[in-house]
Amino acid sequence: MTHQCSHHDGPALPLDRPAQGSERQLANELIDALDRPAATIAEIAVGAHFIGIRADADGSVCAGLASTLGAGPSADERQLVDQLVGKSLKEAAGLLKTSSAFSISLGAAALNAGIVPPESQPGLEASTIMAEKGQEGETVLVGEFPFVNQLRQQVKTLHLFELRDVPGATSPAEWDAILGRCQVLGLTGTTLLTRAMTAYLEKAPQAYTIVIGPTTPLSPVLFSHGADVLAGCRIVSVEPVFEGIRKGLSFRAFKKLGVEFVAWSKNGA
Repeated sequence: MTHQCSHHDGPALPLDRPAQGSERQLANELIDALDRPAATIAEIAVGAHFIGIRADADGSVCAGLASTLGAGPSADERQLVDQLVGKSLKEAAGLLKTSSAFSISLGAAALNAGIVPPESQPGLEASTIMAEKGQEGETVLVGEFPFVNQLRQQVKTLHLFELRDVPGATSPAEWDAILGRCQVLGLTGTTLLTRAMTAYLEKAPQAYTIVIGPTTPLSPVLFSHGADVLAGCRIVSVEPVFEGIRKGLSFRAFKKLGVEFVAWSKNGA
């Protein structure tokens, strides 16, 4: 299964996204829980769709990525990219709390580089879990993932939350009510960038929740906020993946160059 989704690719997102309230608290907790906060940034790859960060942790290479959701750097942020080389991952991850869309993505990539990914648990696959859990009740999928049509046929009721005008999407006016009663929630990891992750988690505490996609932090912190499964990724071949990022390839294209999916259950943490 590919974890790429198109959520928020349509209507323009606000460029100014300050971290406030529970979103700021989540960012603080994720940063405080970093496995490699002192790792030194050695390389940053910036592309049209993703940012990749490679760092050195006492001779070990660690790398992470995050979607840009289409945000490009300002002149100051282009300089910031250069200035972050030699800085710690924890310092760069602090950008997750800033207001600029591009800087938030920089912070998320640093955050993911500073997390040691767990081993993927055998037989744990996001769309399969959603299909199994969604046999009764209502299922919500935030973001138009490639498996949406197949999932719609496998579950009792599927609600697609998508800002773009796509076939089968649920009206935003209905979202809150559905979140309050759904049994399964599939949530794109990019909601961390759009300042919406904690809102979804808090509005659907009863749901079995899976956070999906390459921007997803593989951090147990998300389990404490209501996630049941984290379906993210690890970079296993940094050089070709970063080259693909710089070329502006989609995740679907550059994942073949050296990205492995990782699925981690709260029950297996």
